[in-house]
Amino acid sequence: MKQAPSSRISGLIYRLADFLSDWRGFVATFVALMVGIGIGAAVQFNEGFMFAFNIFLSVAAIVISGVILVAGARSEAALHVKLDYLIEHSPATNKVVGLEHLDAREIEEERKRVEREAAEAIDDAMEDAGLKRH
Repeated sequence: MKQAPSSRISGLIYRLADFLSDWRGFVATFVALMVGIGIGAAVQFNEGFMFAFNIFLSVAAIVISGVILVAGARSEAALHVKLDYLIEHSPATNKVVGLEHLDAREIEEERKRVEREAAEAIDDAMEDAGLKRH
């Protein structure tokens, strides 16, 4: 069965992200930078080299940023599915499933509400145990 082009590209992006997040990716990036600096020193950092090296670094930074964003989105989506599954199969309420689709203000309001409820539950439990919360 032939793989779709988007699937091959996604696979390549994820493999590149895995490589860059590993010690080998760090070493490869560091070596590329040192080679560039070495070549620059050899040509006395002339204007042509500096232009080309800056273009290379800019393109590399944009590509690496894109790879990180795509890999992060994949990881975040997987975590959402796992959390939704855990919520669905636990005694917890299902009302937070899909919370990630709200805007930042609504999420912050929900976080504060949950923290208030948790603090009240702790206070109630401590009061039931005859303890006082400081």
